[in-house]
This record gives sequence, C-alpha cells and structure tokens, in this order.
Amino acid sequence: MKSDRAKNAARQSFRTAARDLMRFSLRLRLIITLTFAVALPLVVSGYVLIQRAEAGLLQEKENKLYGIARTLDAALPGDYDSLLPPGAENLPRADRIRLLNEKLAPVTEEVVAANPGVGAGYYSLALDAMITYGPSSEYGSKIGEPIAPDHRGREVMARGVPITAKGQMVRGNILNAMVPLIRQGRVIGYAWANELTESIDQQIRSMETVMYLALGLALLVGFVIVLVSANYFSGAVNRIIFGLRRLRSDLAYRLAPTGGEFGEITTAINDMAASLQHTRSHTEIVMESMADGIISIDNDGNLTALNKAAARITGWGRQIIGKKFTEIFAHDVKFVDLLMETLHTGKNFIGYELVFPRSDGSSVPLSISTSMLQDHGRMLGAVVVFKDLTERRVFEDRVRRVDRLAAIGELAAGVAHEIRNPLSAISGSVQILLDELPTGHPSRQFGDVVIKEITRLNGIVEDLLYFAKPSKNFISSVHPHELIQETISLLTPSLKKDLVVLQHDFHPDVGPIMVDPALIKQVLVNLLLNAVQALPAEGGVIAVETRPASGGVAISVHDTGLGIKPEDLPRIFDPFFTTKDRGTGLGLAVSSKIIEIHHGYLQVESQPGMGSTFTVFLPQGA
Repeated sequence: MKSDRAKNAARQSFRTAARDLMRFSLRLRLIITLTFAVALPLVVSGYVLIQRAEAGLLQEKENKLYGIARTLDAALPGDYDSLLPPGAENLPRADRIRLLNEKLAPVTEEVVAANPGVGAGYYSLALDAMITYGPSSEYGSKIGEPIAPDHRGREVMARGVPITAKGQMVRGNILNAMVPLIRQGRVIGYAWANELTESIDQQIRSMETVMYLALGLALLVGFVIVLVSANYFSGAVNRIIFGLRRLRSDLAYRLAPTGGEFGEITTAINDMAASLQHTRSHTEIVMESMADGIISIDNDGNLTALNKAAARITGWGRQIIGKKFTEIFAHDVKFVDLLMETLHTGKNFIGYELVFPRSDGSSVPLSISTSMLQDHGRMLGAVVVFKDLTERRVFEDRVRRVDRLAAIGELAAGVAHEIRNPLSAISGSVQILLDELPTGHPSRQFGDVVIKEITRLNGIVEDLLYFAKPSKNFISSVHPHELIQETISLLTPSLKKDLVVLQHDFHPDVGPIMVDPALIKQVLVNLLLNAVQALPAEGGVIAVETRPASGGVAISVHDTGLGIKPEDLPRIFDPFFTTKDRGTGLGLAVSSKIIEIHHGYLQVESQPGMGSTFTVFLPQGA
C-alpha cells in the first residue's frame, strides 16, 4: 500500500516536472525565435542606416562648401582686373595682390564669420597666388603664396570644372570644395571653401555613437518586447494589477490594450480611469477659476499645486511646483509656519490675517485658512487657501470714513447753529460800541480785531454748516479739463510766488461729466493749495493727471513735498485735523463730502519724503 502511494507520488512529481519543463522549453523557444526575428532586422537596417547617414553627412558637407564657394564667386563683380585702379597692370605683383586683397578680404571675412569652422578664399590664375584666405586672423600669412604644383586647384583652373578634394593641403587635412571663376569664357582663378576633416570625422563619430546607442536601445526594447510576448499569458494578470496600482497615483496612465477576455478587462479599467480623470479635470478647472489662492504641499513639504489666483497674489508662477515650500516662501515666516504647523500637528487655522510680502517687493493683506489633505483617512499633505483683502480693506476704510464723517457732520451742524446766534449778537454789540467811539480813539483798534476774528469764526461756522449738509445746486455737463484749467488760472499767482513747477497730463479719452462745477472747482482748489503748502521752501513740482476710470474719470494731484506721516494718513479727512501751523482742518473734510455727494470718492497715497498723490474718482453721470 505504501509502495503504491510512493509510486503515485513519484509519478505526480514527474508529471509536474515535465509540465514545468515543457512550459520553460516553450518560453525559451519563443524567446530565441522572437529575439532573432527582432534583432536581425534591427542590426541589418541599423548598419545600412549608419552607412547611408555617413554618406549623407559627407554629401551635405560638400553641398555646404560648394554653396559657400559659389557665394564667393557671385560676390566677385567682374574679373580681378576690374577691381584694380587704372594703370595697376604696371604695378609689381605683390602690390596687385595687396590691392585685390583689400577689395575682397571683407567679402571673405563676412562669409567665414557666418560659417564657423570653414576656411575660404580667392585664387588668381594670372598672379598664381592666393588673394584672400579667411579667417585672416589664422591664415592671413598665406596671402600671396601659390598652391603646390599637384594641388587639385590647378586641375580646377585647367578644366574649368568644380572639384571636391580631401587630403593634406594648405590648411592641413581638409575637405575642400573648389569652384572655377569663369569670366567671359576665360578661367581667371577659383574660389574655395574647406573644413578640417578632423571636425567632419568628429561629427561622424558623434553621429555613429548616437546611432549605435539608438540601435542598442532598440535591441533592448525589442528584447523586452520578446520577454513580454513570451510571458503574455502568465503576465497578463500582473500587468492589470500593476496598472491598477499605477492608476492610484496617475489617472493619465492607461493599460495597454490586449485581446480576448483580458482585453475586455483592460478596456473597462481604461474607461473607468478616463471617467475619473474627467472628474479630476473638472475639479482643476474649478480651482483655476477660484478668486482665492490655493497652494498644496505633500507630506515632505514639496509644493504640489498652485492655482492662478495664488500665482497672481504671491507673484510666483508654476515653476515653483515640486520645490520646497519652506524655501520658496522663506521670506515670510508667518505664512510658512501656519501651513507647516498644520502639516505636522494637524491643527487648522481659519481666517488668520497677515500682511504677505510678495516676490516683487510689494505686500498684500491676506486672510489665510489651512487644513490637512486626506484621502479616506490617509494623510496626503496640507493645503492653504488665502484671500486678497486689499479691496475689502479699502472699502472698509471708506465705510468707516463715511460713518465717522456723518456723525461729525451731525455734531458740527448742531454746534454751528448754537454758535451762529451768539456770534451775531457779539458782532452787533461790538459794532454799536465802535460807532459810539470817536474817530481815532485807541480802543477802536481792539474793536476792529474783534470784528475781524468774529468774521473768521463766522467763516468757520459756514464751513461747518456746509460740511454737515452740502448740496449740488447747479448740476451741468462740463469737461474735467476745463475745470482744471480754470482752477490753475485762479492759482497761477500763488504757484509763481512759491516757485512751483506745474505739470499736467490730460488723457484724450476723458469725456464730459455731470457735476456741480463750482463745487468740484472748490475741491481742486483745496487739493492744489494743499500741494503747494506741502512743498519745501525751495519749491517743487505739482503734477495734475486725468485718466478714464471705471464708469467715470480719475483726477490725480501729485506733489513732490514732504509727504504725510503713516500715523496721520487715517485722519487727514477728519474735520479739524491739520498738521499745519494755521488752518481749520476743514478743507479735505469738505472736499471729501463734496465728492461723496457726487457719488465718487477721494483717496490718498503718500510716503514721507516722496510726496503725496490725491486722486478724485467721479462717475460719468454724477
């Protein structure tokens, strides 16, 4: 019984070994057969291709050199004698060679300069000498020398046909293309162009190296194809598994199509990958269309994604993808720390605000949110989403200014009404007292001072009332350039006295606007006077500029004065705030109110020591 079991086991082992041997033998035969089928045509075709490529390179070199020589032939007007001055035939041979060289050397130098590595020149049969040989810096010493008796150039002149020669010549071991110079049926010499055969041989060797490498690579690829083909059935499942794993990280990858049932499987997988890739492409389009910037990094801190908004806000392009996030944004520690803390600890930041220094040196306020990138619980990295707060900050400042001015306006109106009546009573009483005093009485001068100051106070009260409730009384269509010119005319005396250089740049596309001309002129007067007062004692430059704005016009007044301190900028439109020794501080407040009732706005940009720019924005139909 045991003997039977032992026999059966031995028989089974033999059948298994035989089956494995047959499988191995079939695979080996396939490999050998397909290797010869692929390798033999590749080797034969590669050898033929290399030989033809070498011949083609030599032919191309000959054609190039013939072309250069024919260029020299075409560049020679007439014959050599026509280039010499009258009576030159009586000059010594050396002088005639020198004169011809002076005429033709520039032509030769221009040709060889355009063809590095090429030597070229003219030969005269009558003078039996080389007239030019370029580059002259290398071969100028050859001028005037004759060629050797066995030089092929003599055959060219004797037969009048172009010849290509390869071997040791004047320049050395060269490939030389020579063209006869035939004028009126007579050979007067020849033009040549040559190249060192060492250079040509080097090019041929380089070409052969590349082609042999390509042939070796082709053989390697062919051998791989043979192995793949021999192992098709056993490797089909492995290829599908490999493809599925590859698709996890690269949805653009596609499994190679095959026949039979495996072909149906690979087709279904490819269709699924295409659908997933389309979904991802749609997601990428959404990211590119977002107004907020998005940057993502992997677990190693390398940048993996950057949308258009992020590139615009940060000033960096897509060339930074793949680089270390900490190195690219090392100039902003806070920006880096937020995302790296999220990556390392998983802590999210929502709406964190900071000022980001851009790559071009400017800065932009940002609102930043960070979070981890996860795929079904697997950490892929971190992402930061940030919004440019510049426009929101400007809008918030404008709203705060309007609210503040409205509150101050209500207060100013009440105060002005309460002050106005006592001022009238005081003014009337002082006037009565002055009328009772005789002319020349010493006390009259004090009364005049009181009346003058009451008048000034009354002017301030009028400004307060106007600030509290200005109105557009006379709306009409007027061109901004006319208003500016009229305002400048009013201020011309002050501008000359203060040594002011006034410049203006009026944009031709600016058109008429609907405003109260008197009120806008008042704003321009305030801005120009402020600009004059901001200039140093030695004077300076004031520039007025207009340009089309969104739905209206922008008028800018720039001065080269001392500028405004950063801490004073938020308050310059507040009533009664002034940095001058004299003044009520109502000019800019009233100006801002006037522009506000015209549905525009007034803004300022200033740097200490660099001057200030006030810009008025007015809508077309204000």
